[in-house]
Amino acid sequence: MKVRLAGGWVVLWVAVLLSGCMGGASPPTRFFLLTAVEGPKGVGTPVRRGPVLELEPVEIPRYLDRAEMVTRTGGNRLQLDRLHQWGGDFREDIGRVLAENLSVLLASDRVVMLPTRGEGKADYRLAVTLSRFEPDAVSGEVLLDARWILFDGRGREVAARQSRLVVRAGNREDFESLAAAMSQALGLLSRELAEAVLVRHGS
Repeated sequence: MKVRLAGGWVVLWVAVLLSGCMGGASPPTRFFLLTAVEGPKGVGTPVRRGPVLELEPVEIPRYLDRAEMVTRTGGNRLQLDRLHQWGGDFREDIGRVLAENLSVLLASDRVVMLPTRGEGKADYRLAVTLSRFEPDAVSGEVLLDARWILFDGRGREVAARQSRLVVRAGNREDFESLAAAMSQALGLLSRELAEAVLVRHGS
């Protein structure tokens, strides 16, 4: 805006504060959690008859180890959403959900997350590495790529597998639906892990 004063023109630059002055409020941040599978109806706390299993801290890609939810918007492009975040530590929550799932699937309350130690010597130790675990914003599919190794009580490798699991979200534009699909993918992985343990344990 130009204003004419005595003897010349003076150019005034006016800064407008869009937030606050315009009365617009920022949308609230929403927080989400991964959830474990439900046990059989009418079944209470798992009994101490399953194998003793130690779960190592789960390894995930660095780009996923953050508070913001991450979606893939292209083959080589990721999007971080600051308005949709995980309510806890994402990597630790993956381990928590796997441990809870395995406790249900193995009917055992002796599934422990390292470095916490259980009582006595463990029957098995499980190492899980996720190389990919995020929703595709275009297809609405959650792709989980995992490499896992099962060790016996002596530290010998007794099973190993590369798992690729795909779960389609009910609504690709709804982050709660995406979080639910990610929980389902962890549930499918947990079933593979539990089956490997039970095969070795003779159940």
